[in-house]
Amino acid sequence: MTRVLVASAVCLGVMAFLAPACTAMPTGPREICANGVDDDNNGKTDCADPDCAGQAICFFDGGYFGTCGKCGKGCTNQTQCLTTSYFNDVPLPYCEMGRCTSFAKNVQVDVILNAQQAWGTLISQTRSIATRFIKRTAADGSVVTCSVIEAAAPGRTVGQAQQLENTGKFSYLGIDVRPINSATGSIPLRFLNVLTGSDYLIWMEMWGGAPDSTNKFPTGNRLGFECFDGPQVGQQWSPITENDNCPAPGVDAGGTVCRQYGVVAVRGPQP
Repeated sequence: MTRVLVASAVCLGVMAFLAPACTAMPTGPREICANGVDDDNNGKTDCADPDCAGQAICFFDGGYFGTCGKCGKGCTNQTQCLTTSYFNDVPLPYCEMGRCTSFAKNVQVDVILNAQQAWGTLISQTRSIATRFIKRTAADGSVVTCSVIEAAAPGRTVGQAQQLENTGKFSYLGIDVRPINSATGSIPLRFLNVLTGSDYLIWMEMWGGAPDSTNKFPTGNRLGFECFDGPQVGQQWSPITENDNCPAPGVDAGGTVCRQYGVVAVRGPQP
């Protein structure tokens, strides 16, 4: 009889006499080990969660890390896992437990930015908007907040358009840079590529120049930024799932209804 069975037998034997001596098996959600979501809300996603220890999909020594150009290679940050760029690797690979991995699905979502109140007529100067879905856990395991991102991105010139990526600190569910030809109070950004997953912030930057034709990052000067840690104060964004996928163009995950993030700018132009 194994130790577990012995313990069970002892527990059954004493239940009639001393019920508190036996603790019920834990209940609640358990981690699903390849969906990009922290299912049991313990801060550990997929193969980083102890629930997934020993499962075949997380048996890294067996060489299974998903499908991407650098899957299985050692890494300390997400940039090291890119085959081409943040914009061309779809779905984005990520660095998990020191190895480049690609388990999450790619979906497309809409972000609708309402900037009329904070920006007024100055929004017309915007020529591109950079949108990043940033994980709340940094590559080094530290906590990421809007304040942390702001401190890492003080620069406003074209040479600093990639300053967040250059830190190697942040992990993305998605990044998008979109040209804006006629910016008004409400700006729709449709079909942004993001990964399924949870625990993320949305960081947006408004720039005075169009995206660079080669590296796709903004040009000109940064006019301002906005950070949204959830739909309301004290509330986080709900997980991104396959059902959030926009049906066109470039369908990958198979959803039927576009997920839309309605966000309202509050900071206004950067002084």
